[in-house]
Amino acid sequence: MNSLTIIGVLLYIKCCSAANILGIFPTPSYSHQKPMLALSHALAKKGHNLTVITANPSQGQSQLTENFNQNKLKLQIKEEPMKNHRDIDISYGYKEWQRVQAMNHISLQVRISPSKIIGDMYHYTDFFTSLVFGSPNVQELMRELNGTKIDLILYESLYYSSLLGFKEITGDPPVVGLLSLHPFMLSDLPQGNPMFPSYVPFSFLPSSDKMTFWERLFNLYLTIYSHYITEYYLKPIQENYLRKYFGNVKYTAEALEYNKSLLIISADFATSYPRPMQPNTVYVGPMHIIKPKPLPVNLQKWMDEAEDGIIYFSLGSNMKGTSVPEEKRAAFIEAFKKFPKTRVLWKWEADIELPGKPENVLLRKWFPQQSILAHPKLRLFISQVGVQSFEEATFYGIPVLAIPMFADQDFHARKIVESGAGLKLEFDDITFENVYDRLKALLTNPNYKENMMRLSSITKDKPMSPVDTAVWWVEYVLRHKGASHLRPAVLDLPWYQYFMIDIFIFILTILFVIIYLLNFIYTKTIKTNINSKYYKHKKDE
Repeated sequence: MNSLTIIGVLLYIKCCSAANILGIFPTPSYSHQKPMLALSHALAKKGHNLTVITANPSQGQSQLTENFNQNKLKLQIKEEPMKNHRDIDISYGYKEWQRVQAMNHISLQVRISPSKIIGDMYHYTDFFTSLVFGSPNVQELMRELNGTKIDLILYESLYYSSLLGFKEITGDPPVVGLLSLHPFMLSDLPQGNPMFPSYVPFSFLPSSDKMTFWERLFNLYLTIYSHYITEYYLKPIQENYLRKYFGNVKYTAEALEYNKSLLIISADFATSYPRPMQPNTVYVGPMHIIKPKPLPVNLQKWMDEAEDGIIYFSLGSNMKGTSVPEEKRAAFIEAFKKFPKTRVLWKWEADIELPGKPENVLLRKWFPQQSILAHPKLRLFISQVGVQSFEEATFYGIPVLAIPMFADQDFHARKIVESGAGLKLEFDDITFENVYDRLKALLTNPNYKENMMRLSSITKDKPMSPVDTAVWWVEYVLRHKGASHLRPAVLDLPWYQYFMIDIFIFILTILFVIIYLLNFIYTKTIKTNINSKYYKHKKDE
C-alpha cells in the first residue's frame, strides 16, 4: 500500500470517526421510533457520539428473560448501557397524547378518513412539537448545546421544522431526515420530489399506481388539500415555535425544512409502487427488522406442537384487541373454532379472559412479533397493516388478512391485495361468514404464500442491510460536510417556473402576436387587393 493510499484511508477514518450527532425523534409512537433508534444505535456501535431526543429511551440492546407456564408469560427487560448513546427522555408524550385523545374524543379505534387525517395534521404536529419544547429535559439540552459544535442532525421528517432550530445553536451542521413511512406530500415537497397524482398514489389512500378516473380525481384533491394545510397552517405554526424558542435566528422554519442534505426512507418498493425520486432521497429498506430473538421456551414449544400451523392476530400498538366490539370478537372466535388444528396467538390487552375463547387460542398482552413471524409454522397474520407490521410480514413471507383503520393502512392493504399476498376485510364488514371465508381462502390457497414470498425476496435482495445502508449514507453526508451536490435546483424555482407557466405564456404570446400580424397583413394587403379587384370587376361590368 503506497503512502497516498494510507493517507486517504486515514482521512476517511478521521472524517467518519466519533462524530457528534443529535437525533430529534419527537413522535410518541413505537412504530415511528423503532427504525430511527435502530439507526442511532447502529451509529453508536460504530463509535459516533449520539444525543437523541426520543419518546422511547433505551440504553442499548435488550436481553430477554422469561417465566412462562400454562397461564402466564412474564417478560423482563435487562438493558446494557451504551456510553455513547445518550437519550433525552420525552416518553411522557405517550400519556399526554392519550390524555388529549380522551379530552378531544379522538379515537384510533375507529375508521378515520384520509381527509380528516390531513385536515387535523397541523393539530398533531402542533401538539407533538409543544410536547418536545415543553420538556424540562429538552430545555436543559438547549442550554447545554447552545454554542456547542454538532457534526450532524438526524431528524424525523414529519414537518417539525421548528425543532431544527438546534441547527442554529450548534454550528449549522448538515441535517439528514428520517422517515418511517412511505413518502407523501409533507416529505416530498422539501426534497423536490415530483408528485404526479396521475400515477403516484397519496399514501393515505387505498389506491395503486394504476388508478381509475375517480381515484385520480380524489388523489389530486388530497394532494392539493395537503399543500393548502401545509402552506397556511403547518408553516406558520412551526415558524412561531422557532422564533419563540430560538429567538432571532438566521433561517426560517421553511428554509430549515427545505435544506436537509438527505432524506432516508425506512421502506422499499416491495411494500409500495415505483415512482420518481430526487438523488437526495434514498430508500434503504425496513431498518427496524433485526435477527429474531429466541422465543420463551414454553411459547416455542406451544408453537412447535401446532398440528396445522399458527395464525397470529394483532392489531398493532394503536388499535387494541379489546376495542373490537363484542359481536365482532365473537365472529373471530367462531371462525377460529372451525380450524381446531390451527393454533392462534391473539394479542389481547386485558387482564380478564376472553369469553368463549376456544382451546386453540392463546391470549397475551404482548408478543415478540418478529420472533413470532419468523417461526416456520406461522401461516397467517391478521393485522391492521401499519407500515412496520406490513414490512415484517413481507420480510418473513407471511400472508396477511388486512383490517385497515386509518392513515397509510388502506394503502398497504391495497398493495397486499393487488400483489396477491393476502386479503382485505373492512372493520365494518366483520362477521363470522366474512372472517371464515377469508381464513379458509388464505389457509388453503398456496398462491397467497407464494406471492408473499416473492415480495419477501424483493425486500431481502439488497447489497447491504437497511441499517448498514443508512449508516453509509449518514457517514457520506459527514464525509462531505453536507450533500448540497444532491440538492435539486427545483427547490429554488418559484412555482410558475417549475410548471413552466412563464414559458407557456411566452409561447402563447408569440403565437398570438404572429396570428395578429398575419391577420393584420391579410386584412391590409391581400384582402384589400381582393376587394379592390372585386369592385373593379363589378365596375367594368
